[in-house]
Amino acid sequence: MNYKSYKDLSDDIRNNLSKIHACNVDLVVGLPRSGLTPANMIALYLNVACTDFDSFINDRKLKKGKTRKSKTNIEYPHDAKNILLVDDSIRSGSSLHSDLLLIPENLRSKVTTCAIYSSLSKRDDVDMFLEVVPIPRVFEWNLFHHSITSKACFDIDGVLCVYPTKEQNDDGEKYIDFILNAEPLFIPTNKVHALVTSRLEKYRKETEIWLNKHNIEYEHLIMLDLPNKEERQKLGVHGFHKAKYYKSTNTSLFVESEYNQSVEILNITNKPVFCVDENIMLRPGQSYFIKKKVKDTFFKSIINLIPLSIKRKIKNFKSRVK
Repeated sequence: MNYKSYKDLSDDIRNNLSKIHACNVDLVVGLPRSGLTPANMIALYLNVACTDFDSFINDRKLKKGKTRKSKTNIEYPHDAKNILLVDDSIRSGSSLHSDLLLIPENLRSKVTTCAIYSSLSKRDDVDMFLEVVPIPRVFEWNLFHHSITSKACFDIDGVLCVYPTKEQNDDGEKYIDFILNAEPLFIPTNKVHALVTSRLEKYRKETEIWLNKHNIEYEHLIMLDLPNKEERQKLGVHGFHKAKYYKSTNTSLFVESEYNQSVEILNITNKPVFCVDENIMLRPGQSYFIKKKVKDTFFKSIINLIPLSIKRKIKNFKSRVK
């Protein structure tokens, strides 16, 4: 499963700016909805005007910010000389073809089409693409609304909703209240094949109430059949429990919240796992290491002294190495 994040999107645009500069663009047009974000990124890098496709077709006056001036002085989209029409990705090319038919004949010669990601390395239905990302693929901006969810397993805490705090996680009344009122995080649009959680079976009713409240559709709800929290912690079978179900099905993706469990699920199943906490796709055939928890308070205090900017650089370096 190939994956691109918003950070990847920004990096891939930056790394290909020379290609875009060669077009001498004075207007960038974003195709809704996924093309709007890369279109704005490109326009800001080039310091040129940007608009959406509908405003372009109807020649609506361009809006300008007050903090900095664009290097182009056009007021209306149809005044542009070189127009870059941007979408995030191209697969069959049918959507782009349909959009091109809506552009007035006298403007078509001004338009250069651009997709940030192409499923193929060679194609003639788009003027320019920046990177090849073969199928199967998902992006950060469509992962939870992609048809892949029908063939995926989802964790609950840390994915569909926030984690419980230590105080809430009392295996009693406070925990029940948490389940019933947990704040939502990533709510999938389509039906999910299975929700596979380490929540105990005795909390099925409360979990189902919350899922129904947030209109989350699913075929199966797989919970851990143990008597209490202490037994669950003693056995430490969180990752194994999830991996066991994932491996037994023909599903092609597991969406897990916690990194170490993601690695465990990957190692047991040899199938892709998306880790929400780290925003990375773990793929079979690549090596990932379990992160050891820092238990000593002295070392914890030393780590807390490291500036956040340095921690981010270390994290980015490690992700590139992987």
